[in-house]
Amino acid sequence: MITGKVRNLGLGLGLVATLACQTAFALETQLVDDTVPAEQPPSGVPVFGQPLFQGGFKDQPFSGFNPDYRITIGDQINLQLWGAYSFSASLPVDPKGNIFVPEVGPVHVAGVKNGTLNDFVLRHVKRVFKNNVQAYANLEASQPVKIFVTGYVNNPGLYNGFSSDSILYYLDSADGIDPKSGSFIDIKILRQGKLMQRVNLYNFLVEGIMPPLQLRSGDVVVVGARKGSVTVDGAVQQAAQMEFIGPYTQLGEILLVSKPDPQANFARITQVVNDVQQANYLPLAEAMTARLYPGAQVELVRDNDVQSILIKVSGELDGPATYVLPYGATLEELLAQLRFRENADQKSIQLYRKSVAIKQRVALDRSLDALQMEVLTRQPNTDLEKTAQKDNALMIQNFIRQARKAEPRGQVVIADNPNAAEMLLEDGDEIVVPLRASTVSIVGEVIFPTSLVFNKKRTLENYIDLAGGFANNANRSELVILHLDGTISRIDDKDFDNRLGDRLRPGDEIMVMPKIQSSELQVTKDVTEILYRIAVGTAAVLSF
Repeated sequence: MITGKVRNLGLGLGLVATLACQTAFALETQLVDDTVPAEQPPSGVPVFGQPLFQGGFKDQPFSGFNPDYRITIGDQINLQLWGAYSFSASLPVDPKGNIFVPEVGPVHVAGVKNGTLNDFVLRHVKRVFKNNVQAYANLEASQPVKIFVTGYVNNPGLYNGFSSDSILYYLDSADGIDPKSGSFIDIKILRQGKLMQRVNLYNFLVEGIMPPLQLRSGDVVVVGARKGSVTVDGAVQQAAQMEFIGPYTQLGEILLVSKPDPQANFARITQVVNDVQQANYLPLAEAMTARLYPGAQVELVRDNDVQSILIKVSGELDGPATYVLPYGATLEELLAQLRFRENADQKSIQLYRKSVAIKQRVALDRSLDALQMEVLTRQPNTDLEKTAQKDNALMIQNFIRQARKAEPRGQVVIADNPNAAEMLLEDGDEIVVPLRASTVSIVGEVIFPTSLVFNKKRTLENYIDLAGGFANNANRSELVILHLDGTISRIDDKDFDNRLGDRLRPGDEIMVMPKIQSSELQVTKDVTEILYRIAVGTAAVLSF
């Protein structure tokens, strides 16, 4: 399997298990008579990391400040003393690891971190010059080195650089790793024949992690032979030939690097196992744990024959935020898996559906189109009517522009429905479990839209007064109450000063609608219908 930090990129087999499909199925393994070499990737699929070496590193040697760089023999230290004693010079770190400071003597700086060099030298100076002498020391240049680069690179050789340069600089100087034969995950750093460190470039390519290295003259960078590889193509974010270490790997490990397309749901795997070529077509969740051997070819696909659906859940719940259920699962089957918190309002569960939101949008647009046609085609009889209609048309056109911006929520009302539990869920449904509410909101055409603590003794008139009373443009003849479970109640003005019992509950929104300023009865009726549709569909009151 892929080694190093690439194994912990965040997908992991734990998430693979979460994605497991309850009705996953697999086609029977097919045996193909003709066999092909294990390492024969399809043409056009690049080696992962192949574009890395295109001169971008060798043309930019690293000579900037690196606080973690440790001073070594051959480095040049710029030292300045001032005050009662003055001195300025560039001092080399001698073979014993010292710099010689006049009047102070040798100061052993080899192994000192660049970030602490100044304080380190100043302490030694203060041992001799107790007062009135200050010191400033910084690394002027890291040690020039000559590094051997060999193995499966395009141009092995001895290359000049600095001890602070990364191995990417030296690999690029050797024109990079040979993509046909070299390994991107097995690079060794040798010093006097001993292994100092192994480097896996996948960690750099995926996470930007490069191990800290400080090279010395004579060090050897050895690129190993290419390991077993798997070709991943199709519905992935990066089609590539991926290396791994070991006799086999798993698709879940490979996709940590190659990343599947969010819509991918199946994998077609072709590979040679025990000298027999096999072909499998698996749901992606099941394929994640499939063993892949060197030379395997994997194609991720977006199969329309969906066998599972993804449901999002939020609110007063413990547990996962998404559930993968078999196609055809019901609301009852989902609710049985949910873990409700103590304060969850299970009677007011809300279901939002994309297809319903689309239908609401279409219905709203159709009503707006009809209203626009009604206004534009009405013929005035007199000049006075013509002037009035022009003003009315401008007002209606402005209203239509605002109304087209409304975004329906697509709520499916499931309250008080004995058959709701049997309802089939759709892919992408969102379930919201609200907190058991203790307030009532007053929104729309009131002076101060607000939320108030629910009190069953209060009437609608009380709540409106607490919100500052009706605004000038309020419709005072009827109110809409939007309940937490998505149901609505329309209350006439004769009940404003009466207690409403169960018709007003904690969590409700009292929606004060605007008054329609139009002299045309049909227009008034159409606009009223649209306003109520927007209020219920978006849980917001649109001003008119």
